[in-house]
Amino acid sequence: MNTFILLQICLVAHLTGLTLMAGTTISEYITFKTFRKMSDPREEKALSLLHLIKKLSALLGIGAALLILSGTGLFIITGGAFIHQFWFKVKLILIAVLILNGFLVGGKQESKLKTGISENSGHFNEQLSKAISKLNMFYKVQMGIFLIIIVLSIFKFS
Repeated sequence: MNTFILLQICLVAHLTGLTLMAGTTISEYITFKTFRKMSDPREEKALSLLHLIKKLSALLGIGAALLILSGTGLFIITGGAFIHQFWFKVKLILIAVLILNGFLVGGKQESKLKTGISENSGHFNEQLSKAISKLNMFYKVQMGIFLIIIVLSIFKFS
């Protein structure tokens, strides 16, 4: 198989991974917004939406794996041609921020949300509203980072 075809395959896989991750984030956000509009987050419909968000996370993992594998392939095939370019360095930093934000903010707030729903303490509404507010901001930040990564990849600013 010649190098050009391998490069194109890696590029398709890379764009597929990006689409999976960004699309899943948007889907999770829409599902989360629907959850927020429910009057009682403990009702069955609301809980099923949280379950859906958790299931969608598997797609994020698949997209991330595709991105990492194809990105490594692209790096090897191009001989690291982009590594010294400013846009690529910024893109790598944003990818790290995306991952850290997902684990440190998103995961933590989802846990707090689930804990807040399962508890019947007097702090229920306060804890729940804080987690919901932070998750709302989390999704917006994630989608913003994806948008910036896409713009950087298209325009390749020097």
